Amino acid sequence: MAKPFFAPRTGRASRDPASPLPGLEPRGALALRLPGLTVVAVHLGLMRSSRRAQLARIVSQAARIGGSELVLTGDFNEWRDKRGLEALDPLHVITPGPSWPAPFPRLRYDRLAVSPGIRVDDSGVFVTPIARIASDHLPIWADLTLRS
Repeated sequence: MAKPFFAPRTGRASRDPASPLPGLEPRGALALRLPGLTVVAVHLGLMRSSRRAQLARIVSQAARIGGSELVLTGDFNEWRDKRGLEALDPLHVITPGPSWPAPFPRLRYDRLAVSPGIRVDDSGVFVTPIARIASDHLPIWADLTLRS
């Protein structure tokens, strides 16, 4: 079952024990816990300082959950390959390709970060006419194998 890992700051009460991610704009993350695997979908802030703080908090919270491999995926809002992603060490960061803006993708904002126990067999950007109009980002995908 998926539940909010960190909820955006909305001012509304929630039954879920989620706290907002740091930063100027409302951002959140959603975690799905499966046997041996935790998947966290993220939408990080626009400012690098916010993204760094958000990633540090997400990685810290995931470490407290413990006991499973980790996949972070989503809109990292980061156009550089390494800068701003320091909190993800020792995760392996995959940038499948340009995914934003969807009509004419030029920037690689959408990524995956996987723990060392996960092998990335393939990854890419899903490019179809419907994907170009469904969102401002094209969806990314990856074929993953748990090594254990």
